Amino acid sequence: MRDNGDIQLKAVVFDWDLTLWNSWDIHLSLMQQTADVLGHAHPAEADVGREYSRPFLEHLAWFFPGDQERVMETYLGFYHAAVWQERRLYPGIAELLNQLKANGYRTAILSDKRQHFGVPEFEYSNLAPSIDRALFITDGMRPKPDPAGLQDVMESLEVTPEECLYVGDSHRDIECAQRAGARSGAALWASVEPELVLALEPEFRWDRVGDVGVSLNLRRV
Repeated sequence: MRDNGDIQLKAVVFDWDLTLWNSWDIHLSLMQQTADVLGHAHPAEADVGREYSRPFLEHLAWFFPGDQERVMETYLGFYHAAVWQERRLYPGIAELLNQLKANGYRTAILSDKRQHFGVPEFEYSNLAPSIDRALFITDGMRPKPDPAGLQDVMESLEVTPEECLYVGDSHRDIECAQRAGARSGAALWASVEPELVLALEPEFRWDRVGDVGVSLNLRRV
């Protein structure tokens, strides 16, 4: 761990989609395929980006109102056929997490992705040795920017908010960190809403994955 400014960070918590795991291209394709089956026009990429940080079920319902059971079955059918074709970590993520662990940091994932999507993706990513806890949303959990999930993760890591940095690509991630009293980091390498993210004035901002290690003064491993 390193002294970053006036406090000592002990933990770094990451969002999943568009922060560690590249789900963007595949999601756009799945939305188009789902629209074809349901008889909807293809959602515009800009509209999908604007609504991307909504909780997933709300996101689907926003574009495909009506029978949500059919919407989910249609999307999931295409998802399971496509998602395992390749590991979708952004370049440098595995190395960054190894660096964090080697430098003594506790690490975690906090994501609003539904657990039945996120857990298999996380297992497929081979990141488990570098992550102390991975928390994906389940029924009854409050989505970000509610700070409850991050507070739960910090408690399990045995760190105070002042000792924790939460890194994410969306304005909901930054607001979540701020409401929890944690430090906030903007992962801009794949963000679809950088203006909204930066408007909240996160304490850190990174345009590339490699910038995180430099900013935290991580020793190379």
